[in-house]
Amino acid sequence: MTPTRRTGTKPPSPGQHFAGGRIAVSGATTPSIPAQVGGAFRASIAGLGDVECLFDSAQRKRRNVKTAIGRLAGKRALVTGAGSGIGEATARLFARQGAKVGLVGRDSSKLERVERLIREQGGEALVLRADVSNEASMEGAIDQLVEAWSGLDACVAVAGIEPWDRGDAKVDQLELAVWQEIIAVNLTGMFITSKHAIRAMLATGGGVLIVTGSPTGQYGSALGQHAYSASKAGCHGLARVMANEFAREGIRVNCVIPGFIETPITAGVFADSGWLSKITAGIPLRRAGSPDEVAAMNLWLCSDEASYAVGGEFVIDGGATAI
Repeated sequence: MTPTRRTGTKPPSPGQHFAGGRIAVSGATTPSIPAQVGGAFRASIAGLGDVECLFDSAQRKRRNVKTAIGRLAGKRALVTGAGSGIGEATARLFARQGAKVGLVGRDSSKLERVERLIREQGGEALVLRADVSNEASMEGAIDQLVEAWSGLDACVAVAGIEPWDRGDAKVDQLELAVWQEIIAVNLTGMFITSKHAIRAMLATGGGVLIVTGSPTGQYGSALGQHAYSASKAGCHGLARVMANEFAREGIRVNCVIPGFIETPITAGVFADSGWLSKITAGIPLRRAGSPDEVAAMNLWLCSDEASYAVGGEFVIDGGATAI
């Protein structure tokens, strides 16, 4: 069957949303999508299953994306920072896609809420209360998951702390205690999580590890956030060397780099219209991203569709670092 293309554009991927027009998938049927101001559509794509997209075309803003394809069926996954934001969105999406998901975080009540939501949707989840900066705590959490499910196939390391309200500052004004706190969670925590996740994957022949980075670790644009920027730059470097080292042993390591995303951590920015306007003015899409948009990238990287993606830095920032 000849692939269908929308004039002047690349063929959209499965699950891409439009206010009107058609979805084009190589080798698949391409159902029409009724034009409308906002709402939802569901399309059945041959060989893939149902795809549902919720959107608000009036504001050009994706609200949520759900797929029912089972791209992680039978996989055993671990998500740190799973109690809210990007971690929660990733855990819930992975569960909808057929994975069993271990939920790691420090707040049991948040993890139990996410677990309940996953189970209500027919998924399977395991609450693993742990502190990523504490090696014994994280080693115990991963051991518990492996014991329950006989292995680990994917780990998405999201847990981290932001610089706001923590005293992050220019290096000449930065308190050592603040530096140590941010480094302990964001970089040492990433090291500890990676160490024990990779050990578990090596025991069963391979897997996927996703390190969560930040544009602040790529560019020197985060003025007054020197500890945070250094912690994320360290994560990027760690991801690259791990990717090179472990690819031959069947473990794919990549780094996902979210830009300005609407999460509980950034709630203070959204409460200040002036601050919010200043930030979004520097983003070509003129809006913040959603946790679901980052979770969708995590899903692809952990699926077999990304089998040749190794050592990459996948930026999801609305174009902010392109200008």
